Amino acid sequence: MTALYPNNWMSYLGVFTVFIRVLGFFLLVPGFSHKTIPINVRVLLCLALSLAFFPIVKTSIGDFPNTWGEIFLLALKESGVGLLMGFICYLTYEAIHLGAQIVGYQMGFGTAGLIDPQNQSNESLLVPLHSWLALLVMFTTDLHHHLLKLFLMSYVATQKLQVSGFTHQDTYRLITQVSGNLFVLAIQMGAPITLLVLSCNAVMGVLSRLMPQLNVMLFSFPVTILLGFCALYLLAPEILEYIGNLLNLMGENCILLLKTL
Repeated sequence: MTALYPNNWMSYLGVFTVFIRVLGFFLLVPGFSHKTIPINVRVLLCLALSLAFFPIVKTSIGDFPNTWGEIFLLALKESGVGLLMGFICYLTYEAIHLGAQIVGYQMGFGTAGLIDPQNQSNESLLVPLHSWLALLVMFTTDLHHHLLKLFLMSYVATQKLQVSGFTHQDTYRLITQVSGNLFVLAIQMGAPITLLVLSCNAVMGVLSRLMPQLNVMLFSFPVTILLGFCALYLLAPEILEYIGNLLNLMGENCILLLKTL
């Protein structure tokens, strides 16, 4: 026990620095930051992981500062690294939500939204479905352990990082690039069903010209929803594979972020 953890309680201030970074990371990273997890459980999980990570990363932490100013800068640096890593993962994960939102509106679920308990906003019916599917893919493919390994790697990459390192242009350029790719990935995810719905609307337009007595407005809604669900059923393997690729992209973006710091 003494080989892993110090006997002096003042030496456990190094655990506090690990706890700050873990807390910032878990505040935004998908899966661990889900709002259905109680706050007390998340804080206890962060504390438990901090105690588990401390023997591994204590050689990269260095000595704890003595002045209040240096302590504040250290806390700012640790929380900044954790928040940036979590934010990069959050941006990539939001592409799945945006793609599901596009698909839902195209299928006609825009007027049948619901209050999402996680985001507290009016979401399409397909957004919670895709969100839970993404979490299932994330935990079944062991990606959460991969993210924790990247978190441990961040201590080696940011060992000599100063607070001024957060002002690098490469870091802002990477965040801007990931934010822009969010819309591209979401459109790629919703493109097949969007094309199917547009084709269905074109057919409905032709039918309305051929049969003016047909109420196309009422007839198109059930047909569009039925075709959308059929497309989701047929394209389910490809959608899950695409979600898996997006989740793997989270780890790649984290590695790029650590290189820019």
